[in-house]
Amino acid sequence: MVIMNYKAGQLANRLFYFSHFISNSIAYGYKLINPSFNDYKEFFTSTASDNFSGHDISLNITDNQQLDELMRKAVNAVQKVQIDSLRHLPGLYFHDIKAFDAAPKSFDMNDDAFVASAKNKIVFIDGWLYRDYQNFGKYSPLLRSFFTPLPLYAGQVQEVIGRCREHGDTVVGVHVRRGDYKTYNDGKWYYEDEVYYSKMLAMKHQLESQGKSCVFLICSNEKIDTSNFGDLAVITEDRHFIVDLYALAQCDYLVGPPSTFTMWASFYGQTPLLHLGEASKEVNLSDFEIFTRG
Repeated sequence: MVIMNYKAGQLANRLFYFSHFISNSIAYGYKLINPSFNDYKEFFTSTASDNFSGHDISLNITDNQQLDELMRKAVNAVQKVQIDSLRHLPGLYFHDIKAFDAAPKSFDMNDDAFVASAKNKIVFIDGWLYRDYQNFGKYSPLLRSFFTPLPLYAGQVQEVIGRCREHGDTVVGVHVRRGDYKTYNDGKWYYEDEVYYSKMLAMKHQLESQGKSCVFLICSNEKIDTSNFGDLAVITEDRHFIVDLYALAQCDYLVGPPSTFTMWASFYGQTPLLHLGEASKEVNLSDFEIFTRG
């Protein structure tokens, strides 16, 4: 059994993180419990009902979510102490990949020792870069089904995309990441509106050369001033972040700074994505690729 007591960032990080463990759990037949996803469980079909199509996967250690959270925090405290008697209790295994995260380098969950422990002990994990790319790819359709948004949000997604398609043949999703990106990575990927506008204009010209019209769906964690985008067809408004994420997944192209938010949208919707690793990056439709793994 593996208990995921490590909270891996915000929503999209946790979706990828959980998905790698789900894939590994199904591949090797061990029980998986993820109380760290409870913050987002109310948004998806599988997690809202704690039903993973018969697979031995759950969000709950006990029937009490508050107790689960206390237990998760207690385990984290034990993992941080240097007392061997606590860290090496019979039948338990406190597995951490701090060295991999520091490198940074992915830990391959197909590792024989890890799989053996998962099948024979109670394993508490600690670290971000746990990855099973092989089985993630194999179970991708199942992962998408697990993380389908509930009808309340799916209906809003369809309304947004329907409005977009009234204004253009091609819907380009633009992720304007602000907020924490002003300081994250020394603000390298915090771009002003003129940067996004130049990329959007380049896409418009390329699509028009193919005889297509386009509309831009802008999703952001800050209010957008549409006057900064000239005469481009732009749709933007305050929406729930689940609606933003899955509306992006239904676009025809995605563009934005490096972020797991657009990576998940690309993976879920099989939508070509281009990450702007720097403000000067040129935008060419031939460079967009579907993101296939987390």
